[in-house]
Amino acid sequence: MDFRSYLETERVGRVDYRPPVWVAPAATVAEAIDLMRRQAVGCVLVVDQGRLVGIVTERDVLRKVLARGGADPAAPVTAIMTADPMVVRTNDSLGSLFRCMFEGGFRHLPVLDDNDGLRGTISIQRVIRFLADQFPQIVYNIPPVPERFGNFRDGA
Repeated sequence: MDFRSYLETERVGRVDYRPPVWVAPAATVAEAIDLMRRQAVGCVLVVDQGRLVGIVTERDVLRKVLARGGADPAAPVTAIMTADPMVVRTNDSLGSLFRCMFEGGFRHLPVLDDNDGLRGTISIQRVIRFLADQFPQIVYNIPPVPERFGNFRDGA
């Protein structure tokens, strides 16, 4: 099977996504950050009575807390979360996952099953690792895109 066909037929549920790491809406920003640090994850989900209501990512912390005039770490996590985040489902194709991540600029997305049950989070890093295991000859041999690099040397 070629790579493009694989992306449209392989399902998100086959990727080794992480189990959900979550906090309640009443948790503080500091508690969410501490949980991310302790669990070594790039995001925490905000769950209210078993229902996903938001997501807090490393980017949210950088832009909304650590930036000058940012949120107070004692504030509720709802002050910095992205409410009603975009989600993927275990039966979605990897191609649709890539499109969603690319178009939305997301590095992490919550994963739900067909019954809206929270299954975990998926990161672009885990997806790339999964694809590298399936197609090493393609992933490891992708040529660079010259337009992304300057035509001059850095440094002295």
